[in-house]
Amino acid sequence: MIGLIGCGAWGTNILRDLLSLQCRVLVVDIDRHARAKAGENGAAMALAEIEALPACDGFVVAVPIPDLAPTCAALLKLKKPIFSEKTLCRSLRDFNLLKRLGGTKYIFAMHKWHYHPGIEALRSVARSKRLGELGVLHATRHAWVNDFHGGDIFWTLAVHDLTIVKHILGHIPKKIRAIQVVKNESGLPISFTAIMGDRPAVVLSVNGRHCHKRSGVSIHGPKGSAELHGAYDNHISIRDEIGDGRVAIDTTLPLYLELKEFVGYLHNGPEPRCNLNSAWEVTRAILDLRKKAGLKNESPDSTGTGAP
Repeated sequence: MIGLIGCGAWGTNILRDLLSLQCRVLVVDIDRHARAKAGENGAAMALAEIEALPACDGFVVAVPIPDLAPTCAALLKLKKPIFSEKTLCRSLRDFNLLKRLGGTKYIFAMHKWHYHPGIEALRSVARSKRLGELGVLHATRHAWVNDFHGGDIFWTLAVHDLTIVKHILGHIPKKIRAIQVVKNESGLPISFTAIMGDRPAVVLSVNGRHCHKRSGVSIHGPKGSAELHGAYDNHISIRDEIGDGRVAIDTTLPLYLELKEFVGYLHNGPEPRCNLNSAWEVTRAILDLRKKAGLKNESPDSTGTGAP
């Protein structure tokens, strides 16, 4: 039995996939309309408060970004595995709180790009040296975003691309060579372009006010390049000295794949691949990017200099 905390637009997708994995799902949401919809969609129970939940085997947390760390902190007293949506921590204070409460044992982060078959395929190409030593990784995420869900372009969109960088390269470069941020009239960061690292260099283009939607990733070396053009493609493209080619990929949605791994973990399977320390690595990269751009972070200790 799984407790799903938060069942809005994205939580509804989580509920769908948990049910397809034969889970009994108990939903908690403060919004009565969300609770009613959850019941209509197959939730075994829909409650207004966590305290009203019966015993669960684990929890999936899909509340707005500012509420993720406090919600996980409240759940940690139950000493059950927690699978939290991103961005879990927005400061070193958040990380230290969750760590102090035992989060390194119980909390895992839902960074779905670690599970995307296209990103996994690019990772395999990069490691095969088919393109030679990688020189550049480009990650592009463009869309028209009306609601940043309590965050901004860094917390809601860039978190995806930093996860992609981590999965393909095995790390997130700490060196930030340049960053340019665009803000809206109220001062909210809505787009940025950044260059990180040396070799390979990482070029991030993240835009929440773009006329076209795209989430493409490409890697480049002296022998050629490889690309996932869009998140829903059924292949990656490769062009090298031999010619053009395609590598077919599984089209199972990564949300389903990560939830499947978490449910398997609840039945004595391997741990989900992103724990609290991994989540902190992504958060630290966001904090460092914001600091380089001269943006205020969430709290005085959100400097990006802390370490697990």
